[in-house]
This record gives sequence, C-alpha cells and structure tokens, in this order.
Amino acid sequence: MKFQNPHFRAGLALTAVLALCSIVLAEFPGLAQLGPLTIAILLGATWRLFLHTPQEHHTGIAFSAKSLLRLAIILLGIRLNFALILQSGLKILLLDIVVVSCGVGAIYLLGRFCKLEGRLPLLLAVGNSICGASAIAATAPTLKAKDEEIALAIPLCTLLGTVGVLLYTLLQQSLHLSPHLYGIFSGSTLQEVAQVIAAAGAVDNSLVIGTITKLVRVILLVPVVFLLGKLIMRRHGHADTRMEKPWFILWFLAVGVAHSLLLAAGPEAANWLKTADPQILTVANFLMAMAMAGLGLQVNWQVIRQNGLKALGVCCAGWLVVISVAATMMWCLKI
Repeated sequence: MKFQNPHFRAGLALTAVLALCSIVLAEFPGLAQLGPLTIAILLGATWRLFLHTPQEHHTGIAFSAKSLLRLAIILLGIRLNFALILQSGLKILLLDIVVVSCGVGAIYLLGRFCKLEGRLPLLLAVGNSICGASAIAATAPTLKAKDEEIALAIPLCTLLGTVGVLLYTLLQQSLHLSPHLYGIFSGSTLQEVAQVIAAAGAVDNSLVIGTITKLVRVILLVPVVFLLGKLIMRRHGHADTRMEKPWFILWFLAVGVAHSLLLAAGPEAANWLKTADPQILTVANFLMAMAMAGLGLQVNWQVIRQNGLKALGVCCAGWLVVISVAATMMWCLKI
C-alpha cells in the first residue's frame, strides 16, 4: 500500500505542513483577506521555485492535490441548507441561474478571445460566476485542468473578490441601498461564501438574504460541472482520455441533502449539527489547504508568467459582466 511507502508519506507530510502554515498565516492582518487556500497555493509554488522536492515524494503530493481535494469538496456539502434555499423563492433562483449562465459563457468567450489556453478560461469562468476557489477546485478534476492553471485561477478569483468586499462596503455608504437589495447584490456577484458574509454582514439585515442568494449559486455548481463535462466530451469526442466523470460532486450534493434533512429533523439534531458543523468544516478546510499546497508544489512557473496579466484582465472584465447582469436582472425582476 502506498501509505506504507515513506516517500509517499513524506510528500503527504509536506503538503500538511504547508497547509498548517497557510492557516496560521491567514490569521495575520493583511493576509486574512487572501484566505488559507490562496496562501497554501502560493507557499507550495514558492517552495517549488526555490527548494528541491525529490521526485519520489510526488506520489504523496499528487494524492493531496487530487484525492484529498475530492474528499474536501464532499465534506463542504454541509454548507448547504435546502430549506433556506427553497424559502428564497423563484426570483432568487432565476436571478442566480441567469447570472451564472451569462457569467460562465461571457468569461469563457473573453478568455478565448484573449487567447488563454487550455482549461484556464473555464476555470476563471466558474470561479467568478459561482463560488470562487471551491468552484474551481470542484471543476478542475472533471476537466483535468493543469496544476498551473488551477494555481493561477484561484488566487486571481480570491484577489478580485477581496477587492469586491472593500468596494461594496465603501459604495454602500454612498448608494444607501436597502439591506434586502444590498444582500442580494452581494450574494449574486461576489466569488466566495466568506466574501459574501463579510460584505453583507457589514450592513444590518443583509446577511441572511445575501447568504441564501449565495447558496443558490453554490447549488448551481452541480449542474454546471456535469454540463461542462458533457460539452467538452462532445467537443473532443470519446478519445479525449483527459476527461473523467464528476461523481464526487454527487456526493457533495448528497451530503448537502443529508445535512438539510437533519436540520429539519428537530431541535436535537439541529443542536448536534451546530456543534459538529464547525469541526467538519475545519477538517474540510485543512484538507482543501493540503490539496492547494499540493497543486502549488506541481505548478509550471513559465505558464503562469505567460498568462498572468491576460488572465487578470479576463477576470476583471468578466466580473463586470457578472455585476451588470445581476443588476439588470434585479431591476427586471423588481427584487
């Protein structure tokens, strides 16, 4: 068994140490907005640039980057609460469907127009349109995206969302949107769940509707992953052996359904989940950080240097499309 291989354990241990360092660093002022996932990728990529990692250790590193990544995404299904999502109404669902559809399509086309290669345009599209790093991490295995593509897409989406939190809170002081409107706008346009909580939480009575709007976008990750897989397989034909079926995303959905049923089962189950959820999320976030460190340890710096500025431009332009579509839909639906 590979777990008995000392080289495998050494590679796995390296990703664990880098993940732990990223979580500690994320507590420092100035780094907190980046989050542990982005920091873990940067630590791994920096280690690869300046320090030597024996080739024998790469089996453990690859295990973190792939297998632990899938496990972390499955555990993140506990974020879902279908009862809250059903209460949100058809308008929120329609708003998010249009935002995600237009965002994914527009950013992908922008990426191709700017001659971004490989799966990078799709990773940027799902990251900015759905739920940032989690969406990129969930989509990448299905598309068999390269490590350097993932390592570029995740920090860019995180950086853009962090800037968005600051801009939203500043603009709200001038625009004075109602808490309801501001929450929906934040939830339908910001990349990460944590970013929505940060932005909407700064305005009284915006947090609940903002979180619900964001969770609907997270749910849409499931059909988007399957649809992208089908479209790319059809485009390249069955000879494209890089593709794989995203069965793990169904487990993510199953965990969300089970979590929602337990929440509705009664106060005892809800109280148990109130204690268990933070612990499960801690494990999931640590495994995700290990996966991101593993990705960073395998990146090709030359590819990142070649595509970095173009990818940033596509992210910014694509995010403006997402914002414009969300604002237009909110006006059309009279939300």
